[in-house]
Amino acid sequence: MANKVNDAVRRQMVRFAFYHLDPAWQRLDSQQREEDKRELLDTVTGFGGRMLLRGYSLVGLRADVDFLLWQVTEDLAVLRAFATALNQTRLGSYLTPRYAFLSMTRRSIYHIPDMSGDDGDRLTIQPGQAKYLFVYPFVKTRAWYALPKVERQRMMEEHIRVGRTYPSVKLNTTYSYGLDDQEFVVAFETDDAADFLDLVAELRETEASTYTLRDTPMFTCEALGLPAILDSLAATPGGMSRPTPAPQPSTSDGWRRVARLADLPPGASTLVYVDNEAIALWRVGDQIFAVNNRCSHARGPLCDGALDGTTLTCPWHGARYDLRTGAVLSGPARAPVATYRVRLASDGGIDVSTQPAGGDKPDAAADDHGLDAVDRKLLNLLQWEFPLVERPFAALAERASAELGGEIGEDDVMRRVEHLRQRTIIRQLSAIFDTRKIGYQSSLVAARVAPEHLGEAAAIINQHPGVSHNYRRDNHFNLWFTLAVPPEDDLDDVLAALTRRAGVEIVRKLPNLRMYKIAVKLDMERDEREITRQDEAPRYAKNPRRLTARDRAIVRAVQSDLPTTARFFDAAAAQAGLTVPELFAWMSEMMSYGYLRRFAAILRHQEAGFTANGMITWRVPEDRVDEVGYKAAAYPQVSHCYRRPVYPDWPYNVFSMVHARSRESCEEIAGRMAADLGVSDYIILYSTHEYKKTRVESFGDAGEGWSVAGGEGAAWADLDRRIAAGELASAPGTTVA
Repeated sequence: MANKVNDAVRRQMVRFAFYHLDPAWQRLDSQQREEDKRELLDTVTGFGGRMLLRGYSLVGLRADVDFLLWQVTEDLAVLRAFATALNQTRLGSYLTPRYAFLSMTRRSIYHIPDMSGDDGDRLTIQPGQAKYLFVYPFVKTRAWYALPKVERQRMMEEHIRVGRTYPSVKLNTTYSYGLDDQEFVVAFETDDAADFLDLVAELRETEASTYTLRDTPMFTCEALGLPAILDSLAATPGGMSRPTPAPQPSTSDGWRRVARLADLPPGASTLVYVDNEAIALWRVGDQIFAVNNRCSHARGPLCDGALDGTTLTCPWHGARYDLRTGAVLSGPARAPVATYRVRLASDGGIDVSTQPAGGDKPDAAADDHGLDAVDRKLLNLLQWEFPLVERPFAALAERASAELGGEIGEDDVMRRVEHLRQRTIIRQLSAIFDTRKIGYQSSLVAARVAPEHLGEAAAIINQHPGVSHNYRRDNHFNLWFTLAVPPEDDLDDVLAALTRRAGVEIVRKLPNLRMYKIAVKLDMERDEREITRQDEAPRYAKNPRRLTARDRAIVRAVQSDLPTTARFFDAAAAQAGLTVPELFAWMSEMMSYGYLRRFAAILRHQEAGFTANGMITWRVPEDRVDEVGYKAAAYPQVSHCYRRPVYPDWPYNVFSMVHARSRESCEEIAGRMAADLGVSDYIILYSTHEYKKTRVESFGDAGEGWSVAGGEGAAWADLDRRIAAGELASAPGTTVA
């Protein structure tokens, strides 16, 4: 099945157990009650290394139960052992489990673009610190499952749009098919009960709600540690405060017993919990290593990774870490993961420290990539204000020295720029033209491809020289690419020829109907979430002249990546048959017409630390499209902003691209924009694999043979031959999210 969960990734068993306490226990003498509480707490905390456990009170909130124990583990046997141990305590003999719902994590069969990040993250439960938890079992009608999947997907998209309007409410969905009487268990976390009530009221009005068979009983729970819950039941004074959950038993101060060495063979891993923090425990020979279980890139489960020596590879997107230090070795991750000290006790127990080895947990948004203040300053100047002078690196040195203080020389700037190029942080340093204005036809294309054929389809599409960007994105339309063709060709004919060969199921051409902004400028010196500067729309001269053959020759000379030399423009001017001052005059004229956007560095945003590439698509009423488009474009975090057409299966008409250092930052920016724009119906499409990213060569030789005017050229016949030979079975690329 296409949605089958990777067997290499362990899923979690989840149990919501609601207990009622016999009032007879409250009539025991206080000393006996204290002994009973202590025994039960010791029993519960003894399981802390094997399961995540949260306690919630329902005292005064529901008449038939007193508290909830939310239990999460990867081993069903642990739930049985825990229930058995609880029953064997003296206090356990006074407890009756009135309700218990068993469920399991899994990926949804629907595409639901959620605010929490990668869909795979649904395989792990990570409770937050919210004050309230609302839990109920859920069953759909059989008529729901008889509907075509596309219809169910449409209804689920309405459902999630309603949920997005309540960002304070976090949803945890787990599945019970065949495990228990219900089909799902849903658990909502929030600090505001009113928000949850309003959310459920709105969800009642959605179309999907008509297919609900049962969603009761419902439980309103308050987050308390188990000691406070027992204190409140025993009427102990001060028991209604909100202390933290009970700690696991300490072998000594700052250490927790989590496992036994005999249970962890060499090369194996296990998931343990220290103060409700999920930790991956790995054994390498006779050494034990402990790291935070969440990959810093997309929160993949590191306990399910692949181990080679002390190199640990995340199972989701291939990020590689040093198991000893948590440092990133390669892959899409940019921030390290926390490591924990481990010691082996004489009785064979494994103890883990309660604090990361470095003291504090790493901040995934803080990552300097080895760049100092001068590098960051230069990267900003190269993107925004590259000087059109004969010795631009000398001018950059003077500017950086003035702004940062100290003496920075031309040679130092050139050395740094070349180093940034070698590290691929700088992708290209050249003129950037507007392909549409210089006569090319272009469009963004959203395509639906069968997931098992996605790599082959991407490889085929990549062969066309007019395809500059090609990404897998987390949506029903899973392949997104841009296509540009020269003036003499027909874009629709080329697109049809290309997608037919790629086996694309659905094609949605999304041309730019109105451009509000295009300017990829990554601020390397400031946190993108805190930038409030507003960008102004450029102004171009009206009635620009048509390009001549001479203009086209100059375009070819300056569109390529130019080498890092002191007299930077000399080679390009010579190729164009101009002096350097004549070249500057020509570029100034082209900028005034809008043909030339700017001369600047283009960064590889992943290498520069902007790992979240979020395309925010907004569903805007027709009478507000331009208002919203220009307002969204004014955000400096937005690099591209366009109006595009809509379709029955694609209602989003304003597109704004945001590059951020994490998905959380991207979503924070989107939330602030939504409030400012007054638009709540939007989704964020993240690129999850980069199949191609390059520049279209305007007026060059790369398009030779790709014309379809008057019949397909020789390049199409060669493409057919390669497809038939199986040479394009998959596309290389980079996993990016």
